[in-house]
Amino acid sequence: MRPTILATFAVIILLCSTARANIANDSTGIDSLGRRYSVYTYNNIERTYHAPRFYDFGKNIPRDWAEFGKRTVTKRGLITLGAVAVSTAVLVVLDQDITDKTQQFGRWAGIDAERKNFNAISFKMGGTNVDLLDLPRNANTTLYFIGEGWPSIALASGILVNGLIKHDQRDILTASQFAECYIAMGVTAQLIKHSTGRESPFVATEPGGKWKLFPNQKKYMKSVPKHDAFPSGHMATAMATVTILSTNYPELTYIKPVGYTMMTLIGFAMVNNGVHWISDYPLAIALGYTYGKIATSRGVTIKALQRMGSEKNKGKVTLGPSLMGDGTLGLGLHVSL
Repeated sequence: MRPTILATFAVIILLCSTARANIANDSTGIDSLGRRYSVYTYNNIERTYHAPRFYDFGKNIPRDWAEFGKRTVTKRGLITLGAVAVSTAVLVVLDQDITDKTQQFGRWAGIDAERKNFNAISFKMGGTNVDLLDLPRNANTTLYFIGEGWPSIALASGILVNGLIKHDQRDILTASQFAECYIAMGVTAQLIKHSTGRESPFVATEPGGKWKLFPNQKKYMKSVPKHDAFPSGHMATAMATVTILSTNYPELTYIKPVGYTMMTLIGFAMVNNGVHWISDYPLAIALGYTYGKIATSRGVTIKALQRMGSEKNKGKVTLGPSLMGDGTLGLGLHVSL
C-alpha cells in the first residue's frame, strides 16, 4: 500500500508542475517601492503581484482578524452568518442519522473507515520516540490526510520554491498568503473549538454528540476528541486552499471543480471515520472562504483592460474599403467591438 500512496502523490505533483510550467507571466520588474513584481493577464484582467517581504504574512495576521470582524458585521456578512447558523441548526438535528447512513454506505462499499497510518519520519529525543510524519495506509485515511496540515504545507512550500527559482512573484505571494491564512484562520477555529466543546462521533455519549460550552481547558487537553469537533479544521483548510489557488490562478479553470470534489470526498471520509459530524462543515467552509479572500486581497493590483475599440464606438457598424484575399480592393463591413 505504501508505494501506491507515494506514487499517487508523485503523479499529482508531476501533473501540477507540468500545468504550471506552461504558464508564463506577461512581464516582471521593480516597482516604486523597490519590490519586484510579476504581471499576469487573463480574461482582460491584468493582475500585478508584488513581492511580499518575508515577514509580511505575520504582520498581516492581526489585520486579518480585524478585517474578518468588519466583514462579519456587514449586511452581506450577517446574511452569510444567518445562512451558516440555519444550515448548521438543521444539520445538527439530522447529524446522527446522516452519520449512521454514511458509515453504513462505507461498509457496503468496502471502504475501511479505520484510521490506518505508518510512520514515515521519526526521531529520538531524550530517549523518547517522536513521530514527526504519519502517512495513510488506506483510501479513507488518505482523504482525511489530504485535509491535514502536511499536504497544505507541502503545497505552499512547492509553490514558494518554484517562485524563488523562476523569480515569479505570484508564486511567492501565494505561498505567503497560505501561511498568513492558515495561521489566522487556525487561531479563529481553535477559539471556537475551545468554546463549543462538541464531542466527535467516535466518542459521542449521546446522539449528535454532546456540547459542553466553554469547557474546562484542562479536561479539553486531556481528551481533545471529546471537545473539538466543531468546526472542522480540515474542511476550513481545504476551502481556504481552493479559494487562494482559484483567486491567484484564474487561468487554471480546473482548480475549483477538482478542489470542490476533493472537499466532498474529504467531508465523506471524516464522517465515515467518525471524526466529524456533517454540521461541523458550514461554519468551516465560511471560515476558509472568508480568510482566503482576505489574504488574497493584499499584494495584488488589479486592472481591467479595455476591449478592442472604444466604449464610445462600441457596436458601431461602418462600411469602407477593404483589401481582399486576392489583392483586389473591395468594400468591407467593419464592426467595432
